[in-house]
Amino acid sequence: MSDTIPENIQQRLQVAIKHGNQAEQQRLWHEYSSLQGFSNEWVMSARLGQDGYTEEQAHMVACLFGRC
Repeated sequence: MSDTIPENIQQRLQVAIKHGNQAEQQRLWHEYSSLQGFSNEWVMSARLGQDGYTEEQAHMVACLFGRC
C-alpha cells in the first residue's frame, strides 16, 4: 500500500481486503479519491496499474458526449 493513503483508511482497507469485503473496499477507495480530489476513474486506473487519461483522450471523450 502507498504511504500517501491516510493511515486510518489504509488500515480499514487492509481489513476489508482480508475479509473479501469488496463493497467496503470500493467505499474506502471512493473516500480516498474524494479526499485527494481525484476522479474515480483516475483512482481505478491507478489501482489497476494503468495510465490515467491524457488531456487529448479526456477531450475526445468530452466531445463524444457533446461537452467540448
